[in-house]
Amino acid sequence: MFGTKKKANSNENIIDETIADKSKFVTVGFGAFLVSILLFVFLEIYTSVKISTQNATLEKDGGVEEKSREMLMQIALKGKDVNDLEYKYIKEIMQFMSPTEFQEFKNSISTFANPLNVQINSLNEIKSKKLDIYEIYAIEYEFLSKYENFIKLKIKLSEINFKINLVEETIKRYSPKSDKILANGVIHAYVFKDKDNLLKKNEKLIEQQKIIEEKEAEKKASSKN
Repeated sequence: MFGTKKKANSNENIIDETIADKSKFVTVGFGAFLVSILLFVFLEIYTSVKISTQNATLEKDGGVEEKSREMLMQIALKGKDVNDLEYKYIKEIMQFMSPTEFQEFKNSISTFANPLNVQINSLNEIKSKKLDIYEIYAIEYEFLSKYENFIKLKIKLSEINFKINLVEETIKRYSPKSDKILANGVIHAYVFKDKDNLLKKNEKLIEQQKIIEEKEAEKKASSKN
């Protein structure tokens, strides 16, 4: 029997206290072992239930892979929209002048005026006005010509590829007996200072979008035919 020991030439019923104390540790250890087994079984059951729940959720949602694919598709579509919007913005900026293009435009006015017999009495830059993303450069002018020739000059100026506006315009007869008029006013030119850098930075995008535009134009033309 655990916890007892016979001794030669002594009382056989004497209990070895050391062995008795160790038996207590054995009992406690066995109890802890049982608790560990029960805990292990509980964790196994809990894990199985969690995995089953997760699998059911994945099946219900159509799977993580499918969700990821749909998300990537949405991002790709939004990316296309971003490119379209950015290109529309760039196309709008293309109608603005760079500072260099403004100077070229100012110098070109005489090439429009001379063939139409429009005399340039003055053509001077005045103070520009800065707005949110662009500036308005201003040119104060005085032209001497026949009225119809001045109108033709205005038409020529309106045909350029940039945004301009003629403001503060006054027209009066040069003299009581003259068939010519004096036209005074201000030309507003819309200037985007960083235009060159913007176009260079987006050169690839611009080229791609132009190809798309050309293909769409071809499709429209073929559908009409």
